[in-house]
Amino acid sequence: MRGGFGFDLRSMEIFVEVLERGSQTAAAQSLGVRQSTVSQSLANLEEAMGTPLFKRHSRPLEATSAGRFFYDRARKMLDDAQAVRRELQGRTYRQLHQVRLALVDSLATAVGAPLIEAIKRHTSGYTLTTGLSHLHGHALLTRHVDIIISDDRLENYDGLERHSLLQEPFVLVLPAHWSGPVDNLRWLSRRLDFARYTPQSLIGQAIERHLRLNQLELPARLHLDNTFALLRMVDAGIGWTISTPLCLYQAGLERLSLRVAPLPTSGLERELTLVARRDELADLPAQLARDARRLLEARFRHELAEHLPWLAERVRVR
Repeated sequence: MRGGFGFDLRSMEIFVEVLERGSQTAAAQSLGVRQSTVSQSLANLEEAMGTPLFKRHSRPLEATSAGRFFYDRARKMLDDAQAVRRELQGRTYRQLHQVRLALVDSLATAVGAPLIEAIKRHTSGYTLTTGLSHLHGHALLTRHVDIIISDDRLENYDGLERHSLLQEPFVLVLPAHWSGPVDNLRWLSRRLDFARYTPQSLIGQAIERHLRLNQLELPARLHLDNTFALLRMVDAGIGWTISTPLCLYQAGLERLSLRVAPLPTSGLERELTLVARRDELADLPAQLARDARRLLEARFRHELAEHLPWLAERVRVR
């Protein structure tokens, strides 16, 4: 630790002991070290800090203003270090102090608030972010977040645990007034503009890949970066889109005037998975996965069954 900061816990402990005991001799006796060790540690510390920490000619020793500032910080860090040691030795660290989560937007909207309450039962602090799924995966791998709930399972990476939450089909979404056929997407795109998710999003990439596999090259006129904007565009009668039941729920099933139909080119589904680094968070990922499934069943599927019962039957909470 010394290389980057100019001090470590041991040098801080010696400094605090000298200031509280009033002399180097008393500090050395208390710590069970030689006085020369104490003296050398203090000299190294002041050299690294670039400022005197003691008034040298006072008896007992007193801190300079810089020394008093350092003492306050050092005392707190030493107390924290002692607390960490006690927790590790006593195995009382089951409640984590800070957990960082990243969720897909649709899930955060669907069950975000109650999921946060569940998180609070297991941690004393948390942060939650939303955004594009591919950024979440990178954040997990680079240790900027601890848990992600995403449509990216990061299958190519070892050392991760994965908990499946939800599998849902993609569906065709049209304006409510549309009364024409819905079994030919190429024909449909000649009469209504196809509104796309941006290609940066995983959901957009999945849709585009599916269209290419079915040899469907649809005009690229409308690209939107979030579900709300996309479905509002359809609600206004400007175009049609491909989305998922959870995205429909996110935008508000009861507020939108839409026609929802099965996708004629079947086989396109989305799976949401909770992914975390293995063995770091004890059973917290599994507990949160259970909580998320319970919330999805009670809230999302329940409301979906009221508005689109045929679609609720095709959604699987896993």
